[in-house]
Amino acid sequence: MQFGDANAKWMFARSRPIVECEACGTRLYVPEWSEYVEPGRIRYLWHCEDCGASFETVSTFEAA
Repeated sequence: MQFGDANAKWMFARSRPIVECEACGTRLYVPEWSEYVEPGRIRYLWHCEDCGASFETVSTFEAA
């Protein structure tokens, strides 16, 4: 796999939790923090450096 390969770029993008800012649409790649809420649920706090907005998202998954 070469870095310039279009498929490699797609695979990299799909491996990251990319979220768009709710206020301005800037792509955010890393949350400020994450919190384990309960089995099968994680909460993330996002902060956009472009516009200063902060918001939360929740991921749910099948608990082991």
